[in-house]
Amino acid sequence: MLEHKKRKNVQQVRVTCGCTNTQIVQVHEPTPADIALAAVNAATTVPEMRAAIENPLLGLDLTEYNALSEAAKNDVAQQLLDNRPALGYPSVASVQAALDQAVNQVVGLAAVNAATTVPEMRAAIENPLLGLDLTEYNALSETAKNDVAQQLLDDRPALGYPSVASVQAALDQAVNQVVDLDNIYVQAGAVGGNGSRANPFGTIPQGIAAVNPGGTVHILSGTYPITSTIVVNKPGITLKGEPGTLLFLQADTIAMLITAPNTTIDGLTMTSDIPYQKEFIQIGGNNTTIINNTIYGPPQALPMSSWVVNRAIVPQGGLAISVMNNTFYSLRTGMYINPNVTGPINNNVVYNTKGGFLVDGAFTTFLGNSWGTPPNEFDIVLLAGTTFGPPYDNLALLSALNNNATISDQR
Repeated sequence: MLEHKKRKNVQQVRVTCGCTNTQIVQVHEPTPADIALAAVNAATTVPEMRAAIENPLLGLDLTEYNALSEAAKNDVAQQLLDNRPALGYPSVASVQAALDQAVNQVVGLAAVNAATTVPEMRAAIENPLLGLDLTEYNALSETAKNDVAQQLLDDRPALGYPSVASVQAALDQAVNQVVDLDNIYVQAGAVGGNGSRANPFGTIPQGIAAVNPGGTVHILSGTYPITSTIVVNKPGITLKGEPGTLLFLQADTIAMLITAPNTTIDGLTMTSDIPYQKEFIQIGGNNTTIINNTIYGPPQALPMSSWVVNRAIVPQGGLAISVMNNTFYSLRTGMYINPNVTGPINNNVVYNTKGGFLVDGAFTTFLGNSWGTPPNEFDIVLLAGTTFGPPYDNLALLSALNNNATISDQR
């Protein structure tokens, strides 16, 4: 037997069976908002979705939506249908969030399709409410951004871009094809390139020749045979290696000579086919940064004293030479530091090398460097002529600050 006691939207139901047990359960009746939400999740057509979201019982804020044209409202309703979760919108708040996003994208897409000039197109695609991924675009120079916007205007379909996704695809293609002299791309073996991401140059010297001072040469994954010295002679440029980039020295020459100031070498891996009595990187400019690189030599038979004198880095002079987060191994010398060179040598890893860092009258500082296996013969070597004063006046502290470095003091 069932006895009902109703209060507002809750029913108390007393359930009595033929035994002595009686149980009271509460049954919640759906509210008008629950019923309206169910209509949103049941809609299968644009008119049904519009009717559901426009129902005042749902309680949505329709201010921005109501300002749209009828066609735009239909587009919003279609987005709500397309983006509806498999189990439906779980709450009125989730419908509101989806509605707001759809309205923003419809309005933003309309601006993209209405743009007639480069500034208008740039303003439209750069509007964060449109929701485009602008990561690669934002890295471009202003001139290149203008070129991208012009391409979006030129390539826009007669009826306009049909969706935000289509704008994203067109944007990505334009970014890949634009030649940005602040961001030049190189791919080993490429032929006939123009330096764009989609059509890169084939050699690093081509990239250096094309890039603006202060720009970046992006060295894409691949093996780059080095048979003559790469000269970095433009101020302020960065050579940025992508993962999988290998510079492979195949001649008795310095692999890279830096003559310009404010240069950064980042993310390269360098080695050689046989040991050459040369350094991989020679530095002749101030404010040079060598960071996140791996430089190693081919195996040589012990003892280390018989190894060919190959070196990762040799600064011939210069102020503010920063060498950080690199790995050097299987070399005669990790870094030979000539007189009066200054700058931080921090957080590098050196192993299987006769002398990790050889200081010849320089004033570089060392911090956080570490030593792998097989060990170096010496981690830090202070050659004759190097100052007894700072930063080499307290060798115990110098060792402690560099993971118990073994120090050879030849002063």
